[in-house]
Amino acid sequence: MKWKHLVPLFIVGLALLTACGGLSRKTTTVGVGQIPEWVAQPQVEQGIAVTECVPASNDFSMDRKEAVANARQSLAQQIRTKVRAMDKTYQRRVEAGDTSTSGSIFENVSKQLTEETLQGTDPEKIGYEKFNNQKQLCVMLSMGGNKMREFFKQLVERSDREIGPRDEEILYQEFKAEQAQ
Repeated sequence: MKWKHLVPLFIVGLALLTACGGLSRKTTTVGVGQIPEWVAQPQVEQGIAVTECVPASNDFSMDRKEAVANARQSLAQQIRTKVRAMDKTYQRRVEAGDTSTSGSIFENVSKQLTEETLQGTDPEKIGYEKFNNQKQLCVMLSMGGNKMREFFKQLVERSDREIGPRDEEILYQEFKAEQAQ
């Protein structure tokens, strides 16, 4: 008699757990409404990531182009910030070594290199999301791990500066630092 009542309750409980498990998508409250975590806090291992969203216009191709262009611009801004911090570190190290140099060494080189690097960058993640009662097409671009190291190597090579292995490692650590000064 007891099993007749327990089996249906068990099945209903299992169904509820399964349904709730499917709703485990992480969202973060940012401003007004629920924004998915990958949009609000984009992350990539050992690198930088940005997410940009545009209001959906029902033309996926157009929305994608706009969102990717905005994300490339944001990623380029983050790279410039990191390069500026690296440039300051280089200037301090050179001044400490009593070698005179002027101007920004890596910033000038980084503009063209950044443009070249980001030109072919494909989205890490793309999707329609609804927040603030509006459908948005969101795109995440990133530059992580090996891409960061390769960008840094090209930056140093194109700068035409003789940088010792120790200083190069210090500069790389500054470049990939979580928070550029």
